[in-house]
Amino acid sequence: MGYPYVDMHCDTLLRSMLKGSSSLYDGEGMQSIKKMREAGQMCQFFAVFFPPRDMPAQDGFQLPEDEVLWRMLTDNLTKEVEAHSDIIAMARSAEEIRDNFTAGKMSAVLSIEDGRMVNGDMERLISLKEQGVCAISLTWNFPNCFGAPNSKDRTVMNTGLTPFGKEAVGVMNDLGILVDVSHLSDGGFWDVVKLTRKPFVATHSNCRALCPHTRNLTDEMIRALSEKGGVSGINFGPEFLNADTACKDSRVEELVAHVLHFIKVGGEDCVGLGTDFDGIGGSFEIGHPTEMDKLFAALSQKGLTERQLDKLGSGNVLRVMEK
Repeated sequence: MGYPYVDMHCDTLLRSMLKGSSSLYDGEGMQSIKKMREAGQMCQFFAVFFPPRDMPAQDGFQLPEDEVLWRMLTDNLTKEVEAHSDIIAMARSAEEIRDNFTAGKMSAVLSIEDGRMVNGDMERLISLKEQGVCAISLTWNFPNCFGAPNSKDRTVMNTGLTPFGKEAVGVMNDLGILVDVSHLSDGGFWDVVKLTRKPFVATHSNCRALCPHTRNLTDEMIRALSEKGGVSGINFGPEFLNADTACKDSRVEELVAHVLHFIKVGGEDCVGLGTDFDGIGGSFEIGHPTEMDKLFAALSQKGLTERQLDKLGSGNVLRVMEK
């Protein structure tokens, strides 16, 4: 049994469609329900990711329309969770995650990566909440109804939220859907800071001071996230960890450095885990849940207390969900 933790992001749902629906339970990718159990994981945020519309067919799978893909991925998540209801259950709140854990069960939380399927329709946000969505990353790597993505183009990077996106932040606050700024432009990030009345999250983003990828957060952003009571999940992708973004190695040493930098800049309440498993590639020292104890052991050796490890593992994310 490993260290119980909450992971705010993986792309395993899409992989399960490419490799066979039952692979969500026992697939050979980075994450699965079986691997969660073997690791003693507390909770996984399963993201419905909407790939580029021109994505070529993979393994005979042709990308369908967004609404069809949504139903396929969410139906499969529900089916696999119900098929293994002795060890896992869906959760829509921190309370349900804790209740499941007390009952000896893990939790699956539904999230969205790329809010493009909302398509500027506020009623769609209400419907998604009713369907159990707990977090939405406003953008992926292309503009949509919410705003602009992260970009090396400074004009794009400085672009803020659309009028719909600005209104949607307040609606998501009211509905209890976490506003996720991973993949969002810097301009959009600062609009969220200005507009949100509740804590927000970056489900899978690291520190730009240590790795210059545009998906990562500057120190100023980390402080703003912390001041709003939010949390960022450490991304295990090599391109988000290393000073050389072309490096393909994901090592515990760099993961530890990013955790410590978050704590130094924003405090111990602003950092959690957001592995991005099944959405990243490279050579991994921690490539699936059963290896996660390597990170907690390394952080303990660096002097983190049990309280700080608990916050990193689950406490910070559950607190944000409660608020």
